[in-house]
Amino acid sequence: MATALGLLGACLIVAGPSLAATPDKAAAPQKTAGRPAADTHPRIDDRAGILDPFVPRLGRMLDSFHDDLGIEVHIVTSADGGTSIEEQADATFQARKTGVAAPTGGLLVLLNPSLRRARIEVGYSLEGAFTDLHMGRIARDQLAPYASYGAAGMAAMDVVHYLRNHAYASAALGNLDLDRRYKAKPAYEAYAKYASGGAGAQARLSSVDFDADLKAPVPTGRRSRYLPAADVHESVAAFIRASTDLAGDPSLDLFTEGSRLMRRHYPFARFEEMQRLERLQASMPFEIAQRGDHAVANSSRRAQGFVPVLLQREQGLWRVDLVETWKNLFFDERGNYFLRNENTPYAFGLADFGRARSFDIAPVPLGGRTIQQALDELRARKDVVSTLRRAEIWLRNAFVFPRAFLAYEEARRKAPHDPLVLQTIGERAVYLGFAELAIPALQSVGSGVELDLAMAYEEMGDLQGARRTIARALAENPYDWYALHREKWLAQKSGDAAAQAQAEEAIAILGEDGARRTNQVTLTFSPATPKFDASGTLNVGGTTVYDHSNFGVTIRNTSRQPVQIASVTLRSVGTAAASGLGDIRSYWQWPRGSPELRPGEAVKFDKQWGFTVDTGHEHVRYVFRTCWRGQAGTTQQCRTQWVDTLP
Repeated sequence: MATALGLLGACLIVAGPSLAATPDKAAAPQKTAGRPAADTHPRIDDRAGILDPFVPRLGRMLDSFHDDLGIEVHIVTSADGGTSIEEQADATFQARKTGVAAPTGGLLVLLNPSLRRARIEVGYSLEGAFTDLHMGRIARDQLAPYASYGAAGMAAMDVVHYLRNHAYASAALGNLDLDRRYKAKPAYEAYAKYASGGAGAQARLSSVDFDADLKAPVPTGRRSRYLPAADVHESVAAFIRASTDLAGDPSLDLFTEGSRLMRRHYPFARFEEMQRLERLQASMPFEIAQRGDHAVANSSRRAQGFVPVLLQREQGLWRVDLVETWKNLFFDERGNYFLRNENTPYAFGLADFGRARSFDIAPVPLGGRTIQQALDELRARKDVVSTLRRAEIWLRNAFVFPRAFLAYEEARRKAPHDPLVLQTIGERAVYLGFAELAIPALQSVGSGVELDLAMAYEEMGDLQGARRTIARALAENPYDWYALHREKWLAQKSGDAAAQAQAEEAIAILGEDGARRTNQVTLTFSPATPKFDASGTLNVGGTTVYDHSNFGVTIRNTSRQPVQIASVTLRSVGTAAASGLGDIRSYWQWPRGSPELRPGEAVKFDKQWGFTVDTGHEHVRYVFRTCWRGQAGTTQQCRTQWVDTLP
C-alpha cells in the first residue's frame, strides 16, 4: 500500500512549524521485490528458482572449471518431491549428458528444496578422486541446509570453489588424470609445485585420507595441542600445529567465537589450509605488533600469498580471529593479499598490505552477549529491524555470508521497499563483489548511493552504466570531488579521451578554487541514530503524535564562500508508506533572517518528529535533500542525506 498514508489522511509532523505531508507517488512494479529475473546459463537449470541472483557468477565459475580442468559441472535445482534425490540425480545426469563431451569428466550438483536434500553425482572418470562418501558429506553439510532457501546460490558457489580445489589437489597427487594442456596452466602448477615441494609437503597432502572428516571433533587427549595461551607467540604456535594437523574441528577454543561459527559453516579445504601453512612457515620468524587486545603476527620476509595471523585477547587468552582476517583481506589475481577495508581493529598492523577505503562492517556491538545469544534472541523476534540485525551479525561478527544472506532476504521479503534494508544489502554486496545483487537494491534506494552503485556497475564490467550513475551524481552537484575523480577514471577505462580531459580540467580548476566549492553544505544529526518509539503516543500542541523520535539537525557551510540555501526538502520512508514535508528551510532560525550561511557558519534546531496516525512503520528514515548556490548564484549544488531512527 504505497499510498496508505494518503488514504488515511496522515501527515508527518514535528513539534513547531509543520506542513501537511504529501505521499510519494507509488513506485512502478518491479520483478521479485526489485530484483531482475535470473540469467540463464547452459550448465545451470534453476527449475526451483532458488539460485537467483547468483546464476551469472555461478556460470562464470563453471566456465572457468571447464576451461582450466576439462571438467564439466552442471548445477540443477528441482522441486520434484515424488522421487528420491538419488533417482533424480541419476536421471538428470544421464539426461543432460553431463561430462560426455568434457575431456576430464563431469559432475552434477543437484539441489531439491521440496526434499530439503542435495546430491553431487560423479561421472565414472572422476570416481577415483570424488568418492561417494566425500561428496555425500559435502552435499549433506554444505548444500542441503540451504537447498530450500534463497542462499542456495551462495552455498553452491562455496561448494564449486571447494570442488575445484579438491580436483587440483587430486590431480597433483596423481589421483586424477589431467591432459597436458591443463597441467600447463599456472593454477595447476601451483598445486603441483606444492605437492612435490620440500618440507614434507607431499606427505602432508596425502597423509590424510580424502574421505576423512577433517571437521570431526578433536579427541580430548589431543585438544591441549591447540589451546589459546596468555602469550601471543604460544597461540600462534598452536595455530601452526592446528594447521599442520589439519585440525578442522570448529569447536576449538583457539579461535574466537565468530571464527568457530565461520569454521562450522564453511567447507574445510585441505589444500588451501596446507598452502597457507607453507606460506606461514616460509615467512618465519614472525613479528608481533600489539595494540590493546589485538595483535598481528606479520613478517618482513613474507612469502608470496602470505596471510598474517590476527589474534584477539579474550579473558586473558589470545585467540585466532579468522573473521577479521577474511572479512578484510582479499587476494588479487597473483594470489597476494591486500587490505580491502581499513575499518578493522587490526589496521595498525596491516600497513604492509596497502591502503583501503573504510567500510561500515565492523562487528555489531552485542552488549556483552555472545554471538550465539544475540542470534537466538533476534531469531525469536519477527520485526524487520531485528531480522536485518541478525543478518548483520552473521556477516560482520562471523562472516558467514550464506546465513547472512538468508536473513537479508527475509528482511527484504518483509519490507521490499524499505531503504534501510535495500541500502544495507546493496552496500554489503558491493563490498563482497556481488554486483548482480547490489545493483537492483541500490537502484531502489534512490539518490545518495551513486558512488556505490557505480562501483557495482564497474564490477560487472558495465562501464557505461557506471558513467551514467556518476553523471547523475554530477547533475546533482557539479562540484562533487569524488564523483569527478570517478568520472575521470571511468572515462580513462572507457577510452573516452575527451571526457577524461574534461574531468581533469574540472578537477584542476576546483583544486585551485579559493571558494572551496567542493566543500559541501552538510547536515549532521544529534543523536546520530535517534530512538524510534512506536509503543506510545505524544501530545504535541493538542495533536496526538505516533511513531515519534527526537533529534536535532545542524546545517553547516563547510566551503569558503557565502551560500544561499535554495531548499531543504524532507520526506520519510521506512517499512510502511512514504510521506513528505516539502521544503523545511523555515525550521532553522537563520542569523540574518534569510536562509544564508557564511563560510563555516552553522545553525541547528531540535524537534520532536512523528505522524498524526499510527503508520505501521517499524522504523523511519528521514531523507533530506539540501540545495544551495554560491556567491555567484548561478550553479546549484544539491546533496541527499538521511538519518535512520531505530527502535
